[in-house]
Amino acid sequence: MPVPINSELHSNTTNTMNNTNEQQEQLPTLPKITSQDISNCALSSWYNQFRTMTFRSKILPLTSEFIDYLNADGIFLPEEGQPQAAATIEEIDSSDEEEDDDDDDDNTNTPNFPEIESFIRESIQDLGGAVFPKLTWSSPRDAAWIAATQSLKCTSTFDVFLLLKSSDFVNHDLNHAFEHCSDEEAQQQQQHYLVLRKWQDLQPSMEFRVFIKNKEIIAISQRDLAYYDFLEGMKDDIENMIFDFFEDHVQQVFSNNNYVMDVYIERQRRKVWIIDFNPFTPATDGLLFEWSELAQLKSYQEEDNEHVDEPEFRTILSEVEANTHVCSGPRFATNMVPRDMIDLSDGRTVAEFAEEFQRAMKLTEAQQDDSSSDEEEEEKGDNNNNER
Repeated sequence: MPVPINSELHSNTTNTMNNTNEQQEQLPTLPKITSQDISNCALSSWYNQFRTMTFRSKILPLTSEFIDYLNADGIFLPEEGQPQAAATIEEIDSSDEEEDDDDDDDNTNTPNFPEIESFIRESIQDLGGAVFPKLTWSSPRDAAWIAATQSLKCTSTFDVFLLLKSSDFVNHDLNHAFEHCSDEEAQQQQQHYLVLRKWQDLQPSMEFRVFIKNKEIIAISQRDLAYYDFLEGMKDDIENMIFDFFEDHVQQVFSNNNYVMDVYIERQRRKVWIIDFNPFTPATDGLLFEWSELAQLKSYQEEDNEHVDEPEFRTILSEVEANTHVCSGPRFATNMVPRDMIDLSDGRTVAEFAEEFQRAMKLTEAQQDDSSSDEEEEEKGDNNNNER
């Protein structure tokens, strides 16, 4: 059954994109970004170079038919792995009568991509039973709310399709990735990839975003915007680990001059893992830095700099500061969930909300059927009166 697309669903994303455009216009000192810079940040471009320093991944080139499916309105999903809602005997009896009529429609709308579905099944098995998906550049973090686990952890083809179809970040990858490139002939026919990465139970407190300008680190930000009281005492050690790793393994290897690198610190083993590379542009979240600040920071490689600031490492320093970032809801909530769905949820858990949402949909359908029946009865009555 398709989930209708609400026009409010994408409105906040549009506002975010407009804000990004305004930011870029106000930041003339930001380095220009080319389509090649964008392509270099795709996991398929850098994975083999850093295979031993990142998480195991499987990569599959996507067909134009699957891209069309991702871009299409409505959410039609494979049956494999689809959760089955509990039903009463009465509901089962009534649904049996409608099953035959619905089968033809379901078969028509159910996606049929055997190669991709096989790739997902085999990857999940090979990578330990659970994966998290990415498209060419982005993971569907903004759609985690719709998954049963409220995370990107996927154990079936249904889980992967659901997250990809529900994500505005994925839509941006497909249709807007090269919008702010400086070169005139930005790549329009980009080969897109499905990436499945081995699921990792990471400690969010040990994830950091590193901003690199002219191949020099200019800033580091805590990635998870929550308060961890132990971080302040570890900052010097963590900063040294990040700098050593960058200088030894990344600085002269990654081809971009300007980019953003996400890393994970495994302190017990004193190991740094690469999570991802991102373009050096306001389309990438600055987290604890404003892009106006990052634009002004100078690197040692810039010839015209008279003063070079030491790279700043920012973390959340108190619960009060963390609360200012949380605002009125979880991250990404406002640009993912239509207003009427938020109202309907009324503080319920995901499972409770899903059950209530299904009841509301069935009630609406029943009311529509009753209304149609009443109209038919009225028409029959009118016809009988006319005959008399």
